Amino acid sequence: MRDMAVDSSVTMLSLAVGALFGALTPRTAYRLSVTWGEPALAGCAECGAPFAAGTAGWWRFAARCASCGVRQGPSLWWTVPVGALAAGLTATSLAGQGWVLVAGVLLSVVGVLLAAIDLAVQRLPDPIVWRLAVAVAGLLALAAATGGSWAAYGRALGGGAALLAVFGLMALLTGGQIGLGDAKVAGVLGLLLGWYGWGPVLLGGLLALLLNGAVAVVLLVLRRISWRGSLPMGPSILAAALLTVVAIGPMLPPAA
Repeated sequence: MRDMAVDSSVTMLSLAVGALFGALTPRTAYRLSVTWGEPALAGCAECGAPFAAGTAGWWRFAARCASCGVRQGPSLWWTVPVGALAAGLTATSLAGQGWVLVAGVLLSVVGVLLAAIDLAVQRLPDPIVWRLAVAVAGLLALAAATGGSWAAYGRALGGGAALLAVFGLMALLTGGQIGLGDAKVAGVLGLLLGWYGWGPVLLGGLLALLLNGAVAVVLLVLRRISWRGSLPMGPSILAAALLTVVAIGPMLPPAA
């Protein structure tokens, strides 16, 4: 009973964290939604009003410019519920998994930011992705060092490398339909999935391709894109990882 109460508390906390970060996502996503090589926006693109210096200029519970009222970044109506849902589902699926659960929740909340940027400019910023990779690898190392398995950690590194290599190869062969940023994000997600085995790595990779293909078909039917057009794949990769975690969750034993 106590374990169930703890797991329930962790899930509720994760829901709150996901909603909080979802609420903070629009301003950060707006500032980072620039073309490759361009610096982050220093002010409102509509009226030129500068953002505050430091953290206050990045983290703000508002999706509109205080000066002209134009919306900046994605709508809170999707970032908040999606952030809460992703973090809550991850926490429920990885209940009792210790530091691995923390890594999963981190991936879910940062994934909302990455998805928002990718949907806006079809770009997944390297500074966010590599920091996320280091954080996830570090959390999984903590899991291995505090009662987990170093064999699982080695498999996690292998899973990350495998998805990075596969999606990287597809990026080179598809002429831009899949970006190198997509490959890097797939590699980060492969770290978490690889902890639990090669089956989740394979499932996550296949689901990403299937989801992206389904979205492409729908957009083609609706004439939102052309046959030569491209669409952001980051959201599909992130959603596939979440679905894989939810699928394997009921089969996971409690962490040691």
